[in-house]
Amino acid sequence: MAAAVPAQQAPRVPGARTLVIAQIVPRSGPLANVGSEVAATTKAAIDDFNRQRPDVQINLVVEDDGNVAERSSALASAAPREIMAYLSCFGTVGCLAQSKVAQARRVPLVGPIAGAASLRGAQAGMSFALRASAADEVRTLLTYAQTNGLRRIGVLVQDDGFGRAYAAELDRLASQFADLDLRRLTLNPAQPDHAYLAAEIQRGTPSALLLLANAAHSTAFLNAWREKAALPFVFNLAGQANALFSRQLKGYTGAAAFVTVTPSPWGRRTELQREYQRVAQEAKLPLSYLGFEAFANARLLIDSVLRSGARNAGELTRYLEALPARDIGGISVEYALNRRGGHFTDMALLRSDGSFVH
Repeated sequence: MAAAVPAQQAPRVPGARTLVIAQIVPRSGPLANVGSEVAATTKAAIDDFNRQRPDVQINLVVEDDGNVAERSSALASAAPREIMAYLSCFGTVGCLAQSKVAQARRVPLVGPIAGAASLRGAQAGMSFALRASAADEVRTLLTYAQTNGLRRIGVLVQDDGFGRAYAAELDRLASQFADLDLRRLTLNPAQPDHAYLAAEIQRGTPSALLLLANAAHSTAFLNAWREKAALPFVFNLAGQANALFSRQLKGYTGAAAFVTVTPSPWGRRTELQREYQRVAQEAKLPLSYLGFEAFANARLLIDSVLRSGARNAGELTRYLEALPARDIGGISVEYALNRRGGHFTDMALLRSDGSFVH
């Protein structure tokens, strides 16, 4: 298990508030790269805040759950008694486990990096999401396909909690896109046969592909497809817009579109984009969609702490529960009415050089 990583603190000011924030993400196992990126960006954001505000210091405690639900739950339960919030859990497995503990402890879970419906709306409990939901992602992709006349779509579903959550949203939205011909196959992540699945979906001669699978399986599937035929238009989830995807498809010249749940990390239009780039550069971190999302979550928490003057989890929870619509640097959130949180989505295309363009 990885050791906790403390945030840097500025020289203490007499009477300064010290706030403890817990972050539990996978820093070992198959998702270690993404969990470590979330942790590094969060630490950079909080280090930057601590240097600027010695009167309010945030102590970030980061733990590794390895993307194992039982470990995530145990670590959330063992977090210090005085914690004010859990921040930026990653993935459905960890976030659902932590949300149950957060509810039991009455500690807010801010910025879950997961699209599960149970982390939003009436059933959200103590979860306060910033990212758009899985339903928002799927709706954005289907709307793009419909608008551009891509009617026959082959769908690949990763047969686990991740893929099934997106497939459930696809089922719920199907009646709104009745003119789309969605032909679905499932991929067993424990025993994947990418070549077989590619061949089966090719039989339907789809005009587009919708991949409800992680980056590793998506790229393996696309490479198997390319061995037999030219790729049609490919739709991908937000979590696949990363360096792993672009590296595995180096030189890719097809049309790959990604829904994103943040504005471009490389854009300069909003203050949040510019602040993220400054903090990432100072911390020597590469820019990415995931890093930008983790930074936005940290900014949401910091902004809420400062505006509310909260000194404990209960005071922060009451503030968040009453929060009307607020813009967090181009991403609007709202918790007071329906707890939907944020629902920002955008579309990006992958260039052959591995970069993304909006």
